[in-house]
Amino acid sequence: MRTPDDLPEGIQQTFRGSTWRGYRVNVLVPWPGYPEGRRLTKRFLTTATIAEMIAWREDQRVDARRRVLAGTPLPPIVVGFAEDAERYLAAVQTLPQFEQRRYHIKLWVDLFGERASASIASHEIRAQRDRWRLRGPKWTLEDGARVLKPLPLSAQEVNLRLRALENMWTVLWPNEPNIVRDVPECIDDREPAARGQSFALAYEILKHMPDTTTPTKDGAAEVGSLSRIRFETMLLTGLTHKQIGMLKETDVDYSVPSVIAPRRLKGRVSRRARPQKTRQARQLLPRAVPVLQKFFAMGANRPFSRSSFWRTVKRAVHAANLERAELGLPLLDETLRPYDWTRHTFGTEVYRTAKNLKTVQELLGHSDINQSAIYAQSAVREHTAIVLAELDKRARPMPPVTPRRRQGGTVGGTSSPPPTPLFDRSLRLRKRPKP
Repeated sequence: MRTPDDLPEGIQQTFRGSTWRGYRVNVLVPWPGYPEGRRLTKRFLTTATIAEMIAWREDQRVDARRRVLAGTPLPPIVVGFAEDAERYLAAVQTLPQFEQRRYHIKLWVDLFGERASASIASHEIRAQRDRWRLRGPKWTLEDGARVLKPLPLSAQEVNLRLRALENMWTVLWPNEPNIVRDVPECIDDREPAARGQSFALAYEILKHMPDTTTPTKDGAAEVGSLSRIRFETMLLTGLTHKQIGMLKETDVDYSVPSVIAPRRLKGRVSRRARPQKTRQARQLLPRAVPVLQKFFAMGANRPFSRSSFWRTVKRAVHAANLERAELGLPLLDETLRPYDWTRHTFGTEVYRTAKNLKTVQELLGHSDINQSAIYAQSAVREHTAIVLAELDKRARPMPPVTPRRRQGGTVGGTSSPPPTPLFDRSLRLRKRPKP
């Protein structure tokens, strides 16, 4: 770790608490409308070298001069919150989901405009949060076109916008109070729905996923589809798309068989450093062994686009529905997500077989067993329906049985002895006469 005296001018170390997080590089470049120039910033990791950061500063100066000399149209001059938002986006442009972050920050710019950032209060952010939760607006599809409608947004979507604004405050003003943290996030009060299906339906979808790649321009299709093998791997292991994108062949033990699943980078990153638990190996289905071998042979264990994978699965579901319509079978639900056909289906089938939530928790890697119960809801409801049908049969009153009279001392053609009375009056004891 370098000391501040060893760093060139314009390069600073960044900290979160007492933890060293990296560097922040500043450069002042010429810009029309800015008499003193415009300051650009960018954050670097702790592994960055001084040469890399200095090279970035020089590149920004050269690009700025080139744009000025070429007369390239530049964005209008903004001040206040809008200007701070531009500085923030320039600093985080290396984020993997930068386009989504820029969209969320633009929504806040539309709200606050060129107001001074210091004049924004937490109650204004809270009011906007409630407004989005009540009436959106939300993008919907109508006749193949995307339109905005006054529909409530989901808690997850609103929380993403809050986190984007919170991160902007953290990056631009790390040593000042973050007003966004005073606004609590939305809680999704909707009851989680049971969406798990069955292995049979999932393999029916897999049958309609071609095992060839999409040919490029002036190219030919090749044997082997990454989307298909990823779908089958997620189905037979219960891993998410991010986990199989980070999976290494050394994480799999084919002799047991078992797998050490990568950690799920899910939800909000905690501001406090917490000790992480040791990853435990999970048992694998024997059927998953050849699928994983093919998965690694094709090099499918790298990050991939979830939206592209989703489109592939939807096309397969639509093709399966066309075939089902011709056969007169009920159609599959085309609103189900890829997780519903893979991870949720795996958890549901585990519960159908084991009837034990602890087994579901171990095979899916849940820290809370209540999460396992959500994945097993489909099987629980099916089992409940069967139990209720059986109880309904038992609860119905039996029809009264009419006793048949015996005729001729026979029942069914066979002789039957006369009934023995419980007390025969003719067998009373008589008193002995006195001698």
